Amino acid sequence: GVVRKVDKAAGKVTVAHGPLTNLNMPAMTMVFRVKDAAWLDRMQADSPIRFQAESINGVLTIVRFESTK
Repeated sequence: GVVRKVDKAAGKVTVAHGPLTNLNMPAMTMVFRVKDAAWLDRMQADSPIRFQAESINGVLTIVRFESTK
């Protein structure tokens, strides 16, 4: 995916991504919470990332990520 916006105050990140098969989700741009708020310091707009998202208590959350610069 590609980071579009980082909202540290809300603990969220907007990501443009390809299909997420584990969530039955087509390619789109959407907002995710992050499992670890410290990750937001390592994310920047327009940066490519590789990530895994899961639905945790009904909230789409990035549970693993790495920069792919």
